[in-house]
Amino acid sequence: RNRDWSYLSSGQLSINTLNGRVKVNPVCHGFDQYFDGTWKFGLAKLLKTGGKWYLHISATKTVADFDNQTVKHVVGIDRGLRFLATTYDEQGQTAFFDGKTVMRKRAKYQKLRAKLQAKGTKSAKRRLKKLSGQENRWMTDVNHRLSKTLVQKFGSNTLFVLEDLTGVSFERTDLPKVLRN
Repeated sequence: RNRDWSYLSSGQLSINTLNGRVKVNPVCHGFDQYFDGTWKFGLAKLLKTGGKWYLHISATKTVADFDNQTVKHVVGIDRGLRFLATTYDEQGQTAFFDGKTVMRKRAKYQKLRAKLQAKGTKSAKRRLKKLSGQENRWMTDVNHRLSKTLVQKFGSNTLFVLEDLTGVSFERTDLPKVLRN
């Protein structure tokens, strides 16, 4: 489905626009590694941020099936709010990643949104629009840094096992603790 863009042998990108196809010389670093024949390119999205244009191209690669012979560590991860993650490894070691600062910052964003929505002025709406994705981008960054920390701590040949909450019902959490099953 790469009709909207193509990579030419001359190193140029051909991009379909409303005014016809445009050929551009991209400034990219490390892009050549994706032309070894193992990657499949998908859709592209053209973005303008800060006066610069960016082309985001999706790429997929088929990898070999999981080989349990290469696993050096098995680490269980429980995600939460008070603690962003709690890990437990095969040696019985437990690590906690505190989530207090994340909870405080999310509460700050919630309070700010409520205040701006209550105000309802034009400038408040502009500010809400500016804040709209800021919290999500920040939380994505926090999760990315957490995952990088976990990989650095336990090594690259670690099997991370996440909790499976399928079938768990959260309907009755409004009851007092003594009445919950």
